[in-house]
Amino acid sequence: MAVKSMKTKKNKINRIVNVAIIALIGYVVVSLFVLQADISSRRRQLSALEAQCQEQEIENQELDSMIEEGSDFDYIVKMARAKLGLVFPEEHIFYDASGNQ
Repeated sequence: MAVKSMKTKKNKINRIVNVAIIALIGYVVVSLFVLQADISSRRRQLSALEAQCQEQEIENQELDSMIEEGSDFDYIVKMARAKLGLVFPEEHIFYDASGNQ
């Protein structure tokens, strides 16, 4: 009877170990799928950012060439006014405080 009791205990332990191993394998498989989905998402995000970076580099090159040529003085003045708030020394700026235009 003691032999039968030991076999039953071993069977229970083996079942518990098997269930734990299956659970661990399931966890690893699910984790791999989640990581793969995250990697795919990050690759798409990286691709979009690289495209945006290339567009910005092209725009920067165009603006640099415009500045170096100096041919579009009006554009430079317009950007200096709009983005930096710059004015010419002899220029006077008046603001309408009433809010009417």
